[in-house]
Amino acid sequence: MSTKSEIIAQIKATSMKDKIDGIIERADQVLQSNNSLSLELAQEANKLAQQEIYTERIADSLKLMALNYQYLTNYTDAMKFAIEAREIYKVIDNKRGEAACLNILGAVYNFLGDLNKRLESNLECLELRTAIKDEKAQLSSLNNIGDTYLSMGDYENALKYFNHCLTFSNIEDSINAIVNCNIAEVYFYQGKYDLALQYNATGLKYALASDYYQIIVAAYVLESQIHLKHNRAEEAITELRKAVEVFNSRELKEQEFHVYELFSQAYSQLNNWEKAYYYLNKYSQLRNSIMHENSAQKMNKIEFDYRYKSITTEAEEIKEKNELLTRAFGQIEQQSNEIRAKNKAITDSIHYAKRIQYALLPYEDKVKEYLQDYFIYYQPKDIVSGDFYWVEKVGDCVIFSVIDCTGHGVPGAFVSLIANNALNKVVLEKQITEPAAIINEMNTTVLELFKNSDETIRDGMDMGICSFNTKDKSLQFAGAFNSLYVYSNSILKEIKGNRESVGASIYGHEKKFINHIVDVNKGDVVYLSSDGFPDQFGGEKGKKLKWKGFKELLQFIGNKPIENQFIDVKSFFDHWKKDVEQLDDVCLIGVRI
Repeated sequence: MSTKSEIIAQIKATSMKDKIDGIIERADQVLQSNNSLSLELAQEANKLAQQEIYTERIADSLKLMALNYQYLTNYTDAMKFAIEAREIYKVIDNKRGEAACLNILGAVYNFLGDLNKRLESNLECLELRTAIKDEKAQLSSLNNIGDTYLSMGDYENALKYFNHCLTFSNIEDSINAIVNCNIAEVYFYQGKYDLALQYNATGLKYALASDYYQIIVAAYVLESQIHLKHNRAEEAITELRKAVEVFNSRELKEQEFHVYELFSQAYSQLNNWEKAYYYLNKYSQLRNSIMHENSAQKMNKIEFDYRYKSITTEAEEIKEKNELLTRAFGQIEQQSNEIRAKNKAITDSIHYAKRIQYALLPYEDKVKEYLQDYFIYYQPKDIVSGDFYWVEKVGDCVIFSVIDCTGHGVPGAFVSLIANNALNKVVLEKQITEPAAIINEMNTTVLELFKNSDETIRDGMDMGICSFNTKDKSLQFAGAFNSLYVYSNSILKEIKGNRESVGASIYGHEKKFINHIVDVNKGDVVYLSSDGFPDQFGGEKGKKLKWKGFKELLQFIGNKPIENQFIDVKSFFDHWKKDVEQLDDVCLIGVRI
């Protein structure tokens, strides 16, 4: 068998992308026969694709890594890389790749014993595969759904899905193998052993024809279990030895320890206690080893860690990608076809940056816990946004804010990173909860940051921020060019913030933001908004909505349930804008006290 270096040296390519394509192809070819080699090739492809910003192949290499880790029973890394690959596939709208990742996650959840999540992944996977009309992949998903129902003990639904698989025409031997063996397993659990043997024999025939070694082992194992049910221990041992011959040349730890368990049962029936204990001990050691490597707690934590990974690390990744793009542009000035390719790479990179920016937004469960009865209408103009919202709790104070950074798109998004970090520093590190004090401190922080630049930077941000004390039910507000709107007793009131922004001022004077104590009662609704909504052109005359029209909208929706308010806001904005281009980012929060 060739090594990774030898295989890569044999690939003939005219460009780095061609080389990456070739490595991915070779990794896929050896996936079933040599997982260690396939994994090494996938890792090399991933490293090169990252350098080349070859987004599709980044996702493909991550998916292959996840598959190899799944086959090697390293479910921790299988889950990690499947989640990461799926996120990229979603960004580039690759349904086939996304479905493959869901298929892997289904296998991981199966190992975890979380059958509801496995079924959810299976069904979502089938939906994607049906959308792209991939019949072969649909068959795999239908079988997986049947297998999930089998594990749940829902034999009726299991047989329904397995039999549906057999209605497809031109089924490959490998699919016939697994489906027939799965039907055999259903009948085994129902105690219908003759039917189980019949379907198992058919499945084994197809598995041998397609060299589907996992199913070959499974078929031998099931037949041994049936023999054990009829106290035919010698026949069971014969079938188990056949299974051992197969997995001795493969890496099948998960099936291997089950075979040892059955050997122990068979020798127990023969009263051969020495061998029974020997195999029981081997079963326990191997099972404990696998369970130790794949701690369920560790795997469940991956999803959390992935969502909340360090922003510093991700920011550095984007910086490196942008530097690579800059060098690439210098090399392709005269090549229009390459420019189109690089433009796509830029868009992909910005989509990746969007993932980072959305990771900065408060997690939905946190917002629900702190604000409870609320809605958020967040509509960026471009892929990334200069507007964002922020929600945290310090002691008894729930602090929420809408921030509108200078510009929109990429420039606005960069300023939003600064604003978000400043808010975290002021509120979470310094434990400041008074709105005016927060804005004053942010103003100082932003000015200090921009002071070190060789050029004069006028960038800044407008914002409105509230602090609600959950103990005494008091509300405080401060604003930088933003107002707070309070709907109380069918009347909409406006509390105006300062008429100046956070950051550099053309007047050069020292700013002092004012803190407002707001009189609110239970059931009142308060609103914070950026200027994107009132500045939007539209309507019958194609004019701006302006703040007057915006306040009329709030007056109209104020007495409705919060969920209905969100529907009305979205419907109004879409109807007002119609075919007119969106002018700016839009962010609006409504919170019922």
